[in-house]
Amino acid sequence: MSQDHEARIEQLEIGLAHASRTIEELNGVVVDQARQIDRLTRLFSQMTDQVGELMDNVLPAHQIDKPPHY
Repeated sequence: MSQDHEARIEQLEIGLAHASRTIEELNGVVVDQARQIDRLTRLFSQMTDQVGELMDNVLPAHQIDKPPHY
């Protein structure tokens, strides 16, 4: 094989190695973000439930009273 072909193949291999490393790093970022999103979703759900409970305790249900003329 000529040196030109060998140099081109070497450059392709180097590029492929860099691309593979970048893909692995990006995959790690995506996995971390998915974990963080799951955690935040659970926290949001818990906080929504807590706010609902607080609203039920602080604001009593509207009571229907008879009008004063009865």
